[in-house]
Amino acid sequence: MRLVRHGEVAAEHRGRFYGCADVPLSEAGQAASVALAARLAEQPWDVIASSPLRRALAVAEPVAAALGRPLRVVADLRELDRGRWTHLHKDDLERDHPGAIARYLADPEGGAAPGGETESQLCARVFAAVDALVAETDGGRLLLVAHGHVIRVLMRRVTGWDAPASLLRFVPYHAQVDLVLRRDGSGRLLGDPDVELPEALHLPS
Repeated sequence: MRLVRHGEVAAEHRGRFYGCADVPLSEAGQAASVALAARLAEQPWDVIASSPLRRALAVAEPVAAALGRPLRVVADLRELDRGRWTHLHKDDLERDHPGAIARYLADPEGGAAPGGETESQLCARVFAAVDALVAETDGGRLLLVAHGHVIRVLMRRVTGWDAPASLLRFVPYHAQVDLVLRRDGSGRLLGDPDVELPEALHLPS
């Protein structure tokens, strides 16, 4: 299975918690998505699946079209729901609710955004969706285009990282992560994925 994160979002959304909001890509992100899709289409994927958000579809749709394969658009592969933090800039959140970001980084379950998803809720829907795709693929090659937190919890599932540790391994835009995932939920990472620390610039998503 290969997990691919979407590209760079438009400038007005960077630094904000956009989560599962359907924000657009930047011009550079769109161009890079087209180029990445062309490279991915050189490989014979058996199943191609994507989040329904357009920033993920920008990669997945041209891959499916180039290979003449159907695209599985799976609602439960959308990004983490940020609740009342959605569209808030990180600096405004910290000003109005001091310590909220630190609490989330230390405890993504208890420190989740009000009205948003907890870590366990995110894991439950993502794991169920991916388990269904693994069963459908039946040992074949699965390409899954999604989001930073979706990829993070799938890496967490096969490595045993706890939630705070997994936030230190957040993948950047257009990162690709290869892993083995079996029907029983066990698996392993293949190689070392690109990761970035959740610095202030990178935290919102």
